[in-house]
Amino acid sequence: MMISPDPLRRPLGSGDPGAVTHLNAAGAGLMPECVVTAIKAHLDLEARRGAHWAAADASSAIDETRILAGRLTGVAPTHLAFGEQTSRLWALAFAAMPLERGDRILIARNDWGGNILNAVRRAAAIGAELVRLPMTSKGLIDVEQAAALVDERTVAICASAVANSFGLRQPVEALGSIARPDGCLYFVDGAQAVGQFELTLLGTSADILVAPARKWLRGGRGQAMMALSDRALHRLARPIIIDQSAGTWRPDDSFLSRDDARRFEAWEFSAAGRLGLRASLQELDRIGIANVRAHNVETLRRLGAGLRDIPGLTVFEDEDGEAAFLTFQHASLPADIIVAELARRGIAVASVGVDYARWELKARGLQRIVRVAPHIYSSDDDIGRFIEELARLAGRARDDHRPS
Repeated sequence: MMISPDPLRRPLGSGDPGAVTHLNAAGAGLMPECVVTAIKAHLDLEARRGAHWAAADASSAIDETRILAGRLTGVAPTHLAFGEQTSRLWALAFAAMPLERGDRILIARNDWGGNILNAVRRAAAIGAELVRLPMTSKGLIDVEQAAALVDERTVAICASAVANSFGLRQPVEALGSIARPDGCLYFVDGAQAVGQFELTLLGTSADILVAPARKWLRGGRGQAMMALSDRALHRLARPIIIDQSAGTWRPDDSFLSRDDARRFEAWEFSAAGRLGLRASLQELDRIGIANVRAHNVETLRRLGAGLRDIPGLTVFEDEDGEAAFLTFQHASLPADIIVAELARRGIAVASVGVDYARWELKARGLQRIVRVAPHIYSSDDDIGRFIEELARLAGRARDDHRPS
């Protein structure tokens, strides 16, 4: 299927100082025109009518966002909560989970750093046991060995569908299928997967599934979603932070939380951002996840072939692996130098260091890597230009290190 070009893409060499080869969808995908239009239109409405009236005018469209997000993640609208940040939603759910001294939490070493830090902090405060899930030599969660760790003390299993540090898709469906106690909640962070992989609550057997708008959904910053299972809604206590809209303030000054996922939401949110997310979900429906995935697979194939041809460069994802993006290091060029030099040439990639992925990078003996994440809007010219500029940088570094 041919995907229609994005009108917001500026052609390279057009003389526009804002022109960029954007290969950082894992950080924030480029918003399509429909998303930008939706956000701007609502901001214009707010300027004319005020934020409250504008939100009331758009209430039907705002409500539709919940329906579309629920459909994407495989839950009813009642089981879908919105927030401003994925890791905050994850942390709210984790903090609401009953936890006692001696309970066991299993968590992947390559889960999102914020998730790990929240788990470490709460486990230490309660006296619970935090256990890292075993990994294979390819950097995937070892499901068979993980199953052997689950016992009656296990209250949570936590993993990312794709890590932020290395691009291989993790076996979260297989991990979710292992036997676990009735009270054990399965947390799946879908930040690097939702929008380019089929990933639903039912498909993963997860109880909590979170994802942001800004990455592969291309919905802009400040919007995130959390899908909850029936078990999660039943087991998760009142959120540690409550909002007046999340329940009922009763005459005796007690608070009765809502029985649906909205008890994790705040009354205050960006209506313009929510409508941008609605537009991005509609755009994804128009293109189709299968077509997004097919495009990205072929783009990553070309990207990987070009990277592996550059002397001194190591690509960390296997050629036959299912990847969301690719990561690499160079023998003599530090990752932050590569990112900065490419940025000077109008090419956007990212690096990931121990400040965001300490457990995973330390386990691999690394400090920082380069991450390249093309998306549906990435062209052959984008990949070719990136490879050409990177090869030029690598060649210059090789010449600098030759003995005189």
